[in-house]
Amino acid sequence: MLAFGVVLGHLYDLTLHNTFLGLRLNIDSESCVYCFFTISGFLVTLSYVRSSGLRSFYKKRVRRILPAYVAVILLSVLLGAMLTRYQIPAYITSAETWSYLFWNLAFLNMYQPSLPGVFENNPATVAINGSLWSIRSEVLFYLLIPIWMFCCKRCGNLLSWSVVLIAVQCADVLILHTVWGASSGIYLFHIGYFIPFAFFTTGSLLYLYREQLENYAPRILPFCLLLFLGAYLVGKENMPLVLRVVPLAMLVIIIGGYFCYLGNWGRFGDLSYGIYIYHFPILQTLIALGILTAMPLVGAFIAIMLTIAAGLASWHWIEKPFLSKKSHYIQAEAAATPVLDSELQAVR
Repeated sequence: MLAFGVVLGHLYDLTLHNTFLGLRLNIDSESCVYCFFTISGFLVTLSYVRSSGLRSFYKKRVRRILPAYVAVILLSVLLGAMLTRYQIPAYITSAETWSYLFWNLAFLNMYQPSLPGVFENNPATVAINGSLWSIRSEVLFYLLIPIWMFCCKRCGNLLSWSVVLIAVQCADVLILHTVWGASSGIYLFHIGYFIPFAFFTTGSLLYLYREQLENYAPRILPFCLLLFLGAYLVGKENMPLVLRVVPLAMLVIIIGGYFCYLGNWGRFGDLSYGIYIYHFPILQTLIALGILTAMPLVGAFIAIMLTIAAGLASWHWIEKPFLSKKSHYIQAEAAATPVLDSELQAVR
């Protein structure tokens, strides 16, 4: 649901078409991404605690993140070769093409977000895949989690988390209310790393207090919902950071973890990662071909279907083969099979 929230939000962001303005006004794709960081903090902490050591932990992270990430970059370069206004030899030998490969594979896509002669006439941006910024933040947080967990163990969970929130809150005030301002480069660093880290560590804290959270979830949920809605009514930018982070983080973990079971979608595989990283170049391509401009609703349907197909293909052909058989992703998929078979037999 969160991945599709990002897709629908980007329909307007990338086309700037009035047909999709309602989606942008009613779907906060930024909050969807921050929810991803919260869930990541929760689940990655679980993975870290259950791992036999750092080598085991990072091996699992590499297997989960890297194959599809490398694939989308290589496929984007191939896609660019079909869409560029350059001749193929000029495109292949262009320094910009090789720079794109280098910086994106190094998780530093902000240094080279575009390919030569590709998407030059698209209305919003020439970036090939603007969604990859969050992956580099994720990778950094994976590297930091041993330090974070050490601080939690040494200084206490709540104290460590409070220090992070206070530091990010101070940075938020300094950046937005000083000469730096919201248009500065440091602000982009702030929203790309500091705020996501606040959500990531909050998700991690909720995992560490998961038993208490489960016991008090029914009492906490209405209070968090009121705070969350209040933040939107007042305006997120006018609310202290802690009142933006905590209610949203707790809502997504409580609703997703304790209240809202929608069935074992693991039987289809984990499509969220594929949907998230493939949708941006798909949208950009349909914009460049004029489909989303000439037929916005039909184009949106095509974009969503292509994104789902890309997510399925990525899971079954790229992501799943690299995962260990002990991975909970594989186990979730396998566990659904006998249940599904028994349901089909009951129907028959």
